[in-house]
Amino acid sequence: LLYLSPILTAGVLRWKTGLAAPAGVNYRGRGPRVSTRKAGTRPSGTHPTQPTLVGFSLLYLVVFALAVQFSDFREARYYVPAYPFLFLFVAYSLVRCQDLVPRVQRQIQTVFLASVVVLGLGAHAPLFSLDRPGYALSAKGYSYAFLPWIYWETHAPAGAGRGDREFLLEVVQRPFLSDILPKLSGEDQRDLSRAIAPLLARAVPLNGHAEDFARIERLVPPDFDKHFYYRLGREAVRRHRSELPKAVAAVEFVRHRSPTAHHLALVGIYRSWPNLASLDVSPEALANAPADVTPEGFPHYWRAVGHLAGRYWYEKDQSLSRLNAQLQVFVPGLDPSVQRFVLQGIGQALFATLSADDWVLAAELERFPHAYQDGLMEGWGMALGEDALFSPYLWEGHERLLWRAATKGFSAKSLVSIQRGKAQFEALFEGPATHALAPLLRP
Repeated sequence: LLYLSPILTAGVLRWKTGLAAPAGVNYRGRGPRVSTRKAGTRPSGTHPTQPTLVGFSLLYLVVFALAVQFSDFREARYYVPAYPFLFLFVAYSLVRCQDLVPRVQRQIQTVFLASVVVLGLGAHAPLFSLDRPGYALSAKGYSYAFLPWIYWETHAPAGAGRGDREFLLEVVQRPFLSDILPKLSGEDQRDLSRAIAPLLARAVPLNGHAEDFARIERLVPPDFDKHFYYRLGREAVRRHRSELPKAVAAVEFVRHRSPTAHHLALVGIYRSWPNLASLDVSPEALANAPADVTPEGFPHYWRAVGHLAGRYWYEKDQSLSRLNAQLQVFVPGLDPSVQRFVLQGIGQALFATLSADDWVLAAELERFPHAYQDGLMEGWGMALGEDALFSPYLWEGHERLLWRAATKGFSAKSLVSIQRGKAQFEALFEGPATHALAPLLRP
């Protein structure tokens, strides 16, 4: 409304002004008419006063400021969107040009409209596709995945941290579950639900008390319980950092509620542990003293070992050629049953480090020994799948920017391995819910 209202209002005023003007007179809605009346005469009542673009832009600024001020999502620091003001400025500049050179008004309009079309096509060319015509016109420029954290930052009481359980539950129930979520379209509900799941996971007390956990669990939006348990594992690692056994023990109580839920929490632990653990222990020491893991957690644990190894080598010496040399010494010494999992973990680590540095370097992974490339590419795809599933930005899927950027320069064979790894990660969150969720609270 704040974007379109000024444009529509200006158009309606211009149209009504044109209807009210006498025949043969064209004021074009561009400011006050210069009077030619003689001194002592009164202005004609047949010519309505026409609002100028400058005055209208000032009015818009006042209305916009008031709207933001009374919004429930206002912030002390707010960056005003520039687009409406740029539109008004361009319109005012165009009008001034037409006034200065009235004989070439039509040529000015033609050149302006042509430039808008050319610049628009050039800016959106990457989004045009013959198999999806009109996609650029229908793509959203916003995501509800940011909304809960913005609301938290603007409404949290003084001294409340992000772990304030009671306030978190209050925020999730009202306004999100009761006021906002039911009013959204299916896609927007998905984005907001995906953001609510980690909020609820952060509120879990991890003390094993069934009543405390059930109180939070029943608020999880339908079809997002797997996201919730996965983020619960990540939360356990965040609270225990490098102490992996304590993080695993912290989610043990979930096993009694659902084996699938417990498995997802363990996967979240093993995916997060390498990102938060210190690099004091060498990969060789980790490989020689493996933790006691369940059979279902075995692949995920060794992927975590590989992830830590990739961080250890690459962060200490950011050279893919030297990392390649390290792999050729380290991997053959591992048990054959874990080698592929370790390579997948190293691929996940390289996705994180190279994506933060330069994805173009990723194609150099194809210079690694062929025996290692499938595992590395599958790990790359797993990390890509996690980014696509949990990122608040709108770039999940093959058509979106993330897929194109993260797979640039790879061969067709590597792309197949990347897709296979991505599908393996996504499969964790497919299928029926892990438990029967209670209906969401309604006012």
